[in-house]
Amino acid sequence: MSRFSPLALTLALPITLFSQAAYADLTPSQVWGDWRQYMQSMGYQIDATETLNGTDLTVGDITLTFGPPESKGSVLMQIGTLSYTQNADGTVAINVPAALPLKISAQPNVPGGDDFTMNMTITQSGHSTLASGTPEDITYTYTADTIAVALNDLVVGDDTFGAENARMNITGTNLRSQTNLKAGDTRAYAQNGGLGGLSYDIFINNPEETAQVTLTGGVQDMTWGGQGTIPASTTANTTDMGTLIRAGFDVAGQFAYGGGNAKMSVADPVNGNFDLQTTSTGGDLGVAIGPNGIAYSGAQNNLDMNVSVDGLPFPISVQMEKSGFSLMAPVLKSEDEQDFAFGLQLVNFTMSDMIWGIFDPTGQLPRDPATVELETSGKALLLVDYLDPAAAAEMTDGTPGELRAVTVSKLLINAAGAILQGSGAVTLDNSDKVTLPGMPKPVGAVDLSLSGGNGLLDKLIAMGLFPQEQAMGVRMMMGLFAVPGDAPDTLNSKIEFTQDGQILANGQRIK
Repeated sequence: MSRFSPLALTLALPITLFSQAAYADLTPSQVWGDWRQYMQSMGYQIDATETLNGTDLTVGDITLTFGPPESKGSVLMQIGTLSYTQNADGTVAINVPAALPLKISAQPNVPGGDDFTMNMTITQSGHSTLASGTPEDITYTYTADTIAVALNDLVVGDDTFGAENARMNITGTNLRSQTNLKAGDTRAYAQNGGLGGLSYDIFINNPEETAQVTLTGGVQDMTWGGQGTIPASTTANTTDMGTLIRAGFDVAGQFAYGGGNAKMSVADPVNGNFDLQTTSTGGDLGVAIGPNGIAYSGAQNNLDMNVSVDGLPFPISVQMEKSGFSLMAPVLKSEDEQDFAFGLQLVNFTMSDMIWGIFDPTGQLPRDPATVELETSGKALLLVDYLDPAAAAEMTDGTPGELRAVTVSKLLINAAGAILQGSGAVTLDNSDKVTLPGMPKPVGAVDLSLSGGNGLLDKLIAMGLFPQEQAMGVRMMMGLFAVPGDAPDTLNSKIEFTQDGQILANGQRIK
């Protein structure tokens, strides 16, 4: 839930130039003019040279600036030459050269941060961009056999870093993308596309530091889609996401891939080397932001991770059948309660016997795969537009809102031979912070069940990981808050929070 930053806008521009130049008309001058107007409405200042040859248009020396050039936080982007060709059938071809220079300069607004410039080259082969349809309803198609982004050099402050100190090569194959745009009070769009594969090779070496970092890897069979509306014209400050949403910003996107691998190596003669390798058989990611709030979700399948660290006599190896998360939160201040949710999945987590052997050398604990699952939702009152930098800066007590209700629809922890499950719901009265000092008064109930708990406790005592005297206190607490279940070594508990401020455990008052 970070703010909508100028840098995020800037990094999105290269693909925008290739695939979204035909926003609202199908003649070359109108295509360029509309794109220019759109970028200006998003807060950019644009300079370029325009040369007409009949109806065809060549645009060179394109410079985009976000923010006053003399201010901290400004971003400057310089692009090579583009041309727009009118086809006989009424379509427009947007011609991007096989090698396009790209320069990005920025003045960070972080105190003490240095200005930096990235000089890059975007290369393509077998590429084509075509806009078709009507000015009010445009479909454009972009294809390329290969597309790559390479860092030529990086300038930070007064220092220039060449390939020996800074390297970035990102290459994609078999790129296809199609987007439909409809003009109106807001720009509605729907997009889908994919890549046969994507690989990356990144290297960073700061001569003033001892560590060198290398990151390599790739993903296969990538697909993506997106849909939503964007303000057609707004003078809103684009660092204020709340204002943009109120002006009509409402977008969602989905991304998936069929498999991937990554390797990170840190060569550090002072602090020790570090190596990380991961593989997976696919995953997905979803993002949405609009009037209903912001939402993220993601999952990864069959993750295999291996870590080597200097000082450890063996590698760390873990596997997981599935990992996933979900998050939904409101973003706009409102007098009404709004929905939020959070979920987490760690399914069939395993680790190597060498790791187990550190704390369980005799193998007393079951080493079956472990699972953790959590699904929660609720209601909240948002008191601050926290994505507005000015509003966030004015926060004094650090509480942007109030929790009004929380529901736990699923809690599952299955590990080391014990299983804890739970569910429940409570409402929270923020006007009463006396019943539970400093906390809103809860009203509701939570149901919990535990199987294998005493058996696990016995094993931890036998291993010396849990002192006997502390175990006695734990068993007394379980006896106070839980009752035996129908099966051996099972406990059930129902915790109730009543309207009059009582707390009951299985019907017995504990407060």
